[in-house]
Amino acid sequence: MPTFESRHGLDSRAGTALFLKRWLRRPFSMGAVIPSGRLLAEAMAQATLQALEGRSGHVVELGAGTGEVTKALLAAGIAPTRLALIEREPELAAFLRRHFSEPQIIEGDAARLPRLLADHGVAPVAAVVSSLPLLSLPTDVVNGIVHGVFDALPRGAALIQFTYGPTPPVPRALRQGLRLVGTRGARIWRNVPPAVVWTFRKPPTA
Repeated sequence: MPTFESRHGLDSRAGTALFLKRWLRRPFSMGAVIPSGRLLAEAMAQATLQALEGRSGHVVELGAGTGEVTKALLAAGIAPTRLALIEREPELAAFLRRHFSEPQIIEGDAARLPRLLADHGVAPVAAVVSSLPLLSLPTDVVNGIVHGVFDALPRGAALIQFTYGPTPPVPRALRQGLRLVGTRGARIWRNVPPAVVWTFRKPPTA
Protein backbone atom coordinates (compact mmCIF):
# COMPACT_ATOMS: atom_id res chain seq x y z
CA MET A 1 0.00 0.00 0.00
CA PRO A 2 1.42 3.45 -0.87
CA THR A 3 2.53 5.55 2.07
CA PHE A 4 1.32 9.08 2.70
CA GLU A 5 4.76 10.33 1.63
CA SER A 6 4.73 8.40 -1.67
CA ARG A 7 1.21 9.55 -2.52
CA HIS A 8 2.22 13.17 -2.02
CA GLY A 9 5.72 13.04 -3.49
CA LEU A 10 7.48 13.66 -0.19
CA ASP A 11 11.03 12.57 0.55
CA SER A 12 11.59 12.39 4.32
CA ARG A 13 15.33 11.91 3.85
CA ALA A 14 15.60 15.12 1.82
CA GLY A 15 13.60 16.96 4.46
CA THR A 16 15.80 15.66 7.28
CA ALA A 17 18.97 16.63 5.39
CA LEU A 18 17.66 20.14 4.78
CA PHE A 19 16.54 20.50 8.40
CA LEU A 20 19.96 19.39 9.65
CA LYS A 21 21.70 21.86 7.34
CA ARG A 22 19.54 24.71 8.67
CA TRP A 23 20.18 23.57 12.26
CA LEU A 24 23.94 23.65 11.73
CA ARG A 25 23.66 27.25 10.54
CA ARG A 26 21.22 28.49 13.23
CA PRO A 27 20.85 25.88 16.02
CA PHE A 28 19.02 28.10 18.51
CA SER A 29 16.35 29.07 16.00
CA MET A 30 15.64 25.47 14.97
CA GLY A 31 15.33 23.86 18.41
CA ALA A 32 16.13 20.29 17.30
CA VAL A 33 18.66 18.54 15.07
CA ILE A 34 16.03 16.58 13.11
CA PRO A 35 12.36 17.23 12.27
CA SER A 36 9.54 16.07 14.54
CA GLY A 37 9.17 12.30 14.60
CA ARG A 38 6.08 10.51 13.31
CA LEU A 39 4.61 9.79 16.75
CA LEU A 40 5.04 13.39 17.88
CA ALA A 41 3.55 14.70 14.63
CA GLU A 42 0.58 12.36 15.04
CA ALA A 43 0.09 13.50 18.65
CA MET A 44 0.10 17.13 17.45
CA ALA A 45 -2.50 16.25 14.81
CA GLN A 46 -4.75 14.46 17.30
CA ALA A 47 -4.57 17.38 19.74
CA THR A 48 -5.49 19.68 16.86
CA LEU A 49 -8.50 17.59 15.91
CA GLN A 50 -9.73 17.75 19.50
CA ALA A 51 -9.23 21.52 19.57
CA LEU A 52 -11.11 21.94 16.28
CA GLU A 53 -14.25 20.13 17.37
CA GLY A 54 -17.18 22.30 16.33
CA ARG A 55 -14.97 25.12 15.02
CA SER A 56 -14.67 26.43 11.48
CA GLY A 57 -11.78 28.42 10.09
CA HIS A 58 -8.10 28.04 9.30
CA VAL A 59 -5.50 25.92 11.04
CA VAL A 60 -2.30 27.96 11.21
CA GLU A 61 0.96 26.05 11.59
CA LEU A 62 3.94 28.00 12.93
CA GLY A 63 7.44 26.85 12.05
CA ALA A 64 6.26 24.31 9.49
CA GLY A 65 9.87 23.37 8.66
CA THR A 66 9.95 20.40 6.28
CA GLY A 67 6.28 19.56 6.76
CA GLU A 68 6.38 16.63 9.18
CA VAL A 69 3.51 17.98 11.28
CA THR A 70 1.77 19.19 8.12
CA LYS A 71 1.74 15.63 6.78
CA ALA A 72 0.19 14.38 10.01
CA LEU A 73 -2.49 17.10 9.94
CA LEU A 74 -3.40 16.14 6.37
CA ALA A 75 -3.34 12.41 7.16
CA ALA A 76 -5.70 13.08 10.10
CA GLY A 77 -8.25 14.46 7.66
CA ILE A 78 -7.79 18.22 7.94
CA ALA A 79 -8.55 19.71 4.52
CA PRO A 80 -5.38 21.05 2.85
CA THR A 81 -7.12 24.28 1.84
CA ARG A 82 -7.78 24.89 5.54
CA LEU A 83 -4.06 24.96 6.36
CA ALA A 84 -1.88 28.08 6.44
CA LEU A 85 1.81 27.27 6.97
CA ILE A 86 4.10 29.96 8.41
CA GLU A 87 7.83 29.50 7.86
CA ARG A 88 10.51 32.18 8.33
CA GLU A 89 13.43 30.42 6.64
CA PRO A 90 13.33 30.99 2.83
CA GLU A 91 14.94 27.61 2.06
CA LEU A 92 12.38 25.74 4.16
CA ALA A 93 9.50 27.78 2.73
CA ALA A 94 10.69 26.85 -0.77
CA PHE A 95 10.83 23.18 0.26
CA LEU A 96 7.23 23.38 1.49
CA ARG A 97 6.07 24.97 -1.78
CA ARG A 98 7.66 22.14 -3.77
CA HIS A 99 5.91 19.47 -1.70
CA PHE A 100 2.54 20.94 -0.73
CA SER A 101 0.41 22.41 -3.48
CA GLU A 102 -2.85 23.16 -1.66
CA PRO A 103 -2.04 24.57 1.80
CA GLN A 104 -1.28 28.29 1.84
CA ILE A 105 2.42 28.81 2.52
CA ILE A 106 3.44 32.16 3.99
CA GLU A 107 7.09 33.08 4.29
CA GLY A 108 7.46 35.34 7.31
CA ASP A 109 8.17 35.71 11.01
CA ALA A 110 5.62 34.28 13.45
CA ALA A 111 6.40 37.19 15.78
CA ARG A 112 4.37 39.28 13.30
CA LEU A 113 1.53 36.77 13.12
CA PRO A 114 -1.55 39.06 13.12
CA ARG A 115 -0.04 41.20 10.33
CA LEU A 116 1.01 38.15 8.30
CA LEU A 117 -2.47 36.64 8.53
CA ALA A 118 -4.16 39.92 7.64
CA ASP A 119 -1.84 40.51 4.67
CA HIS A 120 -2.65 37.05 3.28
CA GLY A 121 -6.37 37.00 4.03
CA VAL A 122 -6.20 34.18 6.57
CA ALA A 123 -9.36 34.52 8.67
CA PRO A 124 -10.98 33.31 10.78
CA VAL A 125 -8.46 31.18 12.67
CA ALA A 126 -9.74 28.03 14.40
CA ALA A 127 -6.46 26.74 15.89
CA VAL A 128 -2.73 27.40 15.89
CA VAL A 129 -0.21 24.53 15.83
CA SER A 130 3.34 25.47 16.74
CA SER A 131 6.66 23.68 16.35
CA LEU A 132 8.63 26.78 17.33
CA PRO A 133 11.38 26.28 19.96
CA LEU A 134 9.84 28.64 22.51
CA LEU A 135 12.13 27.54 25.33
CA SER A 136 15.26 28.58 23.40
CA LEU A 137 13.99 31.90 22.02
CA PRO A 138 14.52 35.32 23.69
CA THR A 139 11.79 36.33 26.12
CA ASP A 140 10.66 39.30 24.06
CA VAL A 141 10.32 37.12 20.97
CA VAL A 142 8.28 34.51 22.86
CA ASN A 143 6.05 37.25 24.29
CA GLY A 144 5.46 38.63 20.79
CA ILE A 145 4.65 35.23 19.33
CA VAL A 146 2.26 34.13 22.07
CA HIS A 147 0.48 37.49 22.26
CA GLY A 148 0.12 37.41 18.48
CA VAL A 149 -1.33 33.90 18.56
CA PHE A 150 -4.01 34.85 21.06
CA ASP A 151 -4.75 38.10 19.24
CA ALA A 152 -5.53 35.93 16.20
CA LEU A 153 -7.51 33.24 18.05
CA PRO A 154 -11.07 33.69 19.29
CA ARG A 155 -11.65 32.92 22.97
CA GLY A 156 -11.78 29.22 23.66
CA ALA A 157 -9.69 28.33 20.60
CA ALA A 158 -6.37 26.59 21.16
CA LEU A 159 -2.65 26.88 20.65
CA ILE A 160 -1.10 23.40 20.33
CA GLN A 161 2.61 23.52 21.17
CA PHE A 162 5.12 20.77 21.85
CA THR A 163 8.18 20.96 24.03
CA TYR A 164 11.17 18.80 24.88
CA GLY A 165 11.50 20.36 28.33
CA PRO A 166 9.94 19.33 31.66
CA THR A 167 8.00 22.59 32.12
CA PRO A 168 5.22 24.20 30.05
CA PRO A 169 6.59 25.81 26.87
CA VAL A 170 4.69 29.06 27.56
CA PRO A 171 6.31 30.79 30.56
CA ARG A 172 4.27 31.15 33.76
CA ALA A 173 4.22 34.97 33.72
CA LEU A 174 2.91 34.94 30.16
CA ARG A 175 0.28 32.32 30.99
CA GLN A 176 -0.86 34.35 33.96
CA GLY A 177 -0.87 37.63 32.05
CA LEU A 178 -3.02 36.19 29.27
CA ARG A 179 -5.03 34.00 31.67
CA LEU A 180 -4.22 30.89 29.67
CA VAL A 181 -5.29 27.41 30.72
CA GLY A 182 -2.75 24.72 29.78
CA THR A 183 -3.43 21.00 29.32
CA ARG A 184 -0.49 18.60 29.26
CA GLY A 185 -0.43 15.51 27.07
CA ALA A 186 1.50 12.31 27.72
CA ARG A 187 5.26 12.30 27.18
CA ILE A 188 6.19 10.69 23.87
CA TRP A 189 9.22 8.70 24.90
CA ARG A 190 9.89 7.25 21.45
CA ASN A 191 10.42 10.67 19.93
CA VAL A 192 14.04 11.87 19.69
CA PRO A 193 14.28 13.68 22.06
CA PRO A 194 11.16 12.76 24.09
CA ALA A 195 8.48 15.43 23.83
CA VAL A 196 5.17 16.55 25.34
CA VAL A 197 2.26 18.19 23.51
CA TRP A 198 0.55 21.04 25.38
CA THR A 199 -2.76 22.74 24.57
CA PHE A 200 -3.29 26.32 25.71
CA ARG A 201 -6.57 28.25 25.65
CA LYS A 202 -8.06 31.49 26.87
CA PRO A 203 -11.27 30.63 28.71
CA PRO A 204 -14.40 31.28 26.61
CA THR A 205 -15.40 34.08 29.01
CA ALA A 206 -13.21 36.70 30.63
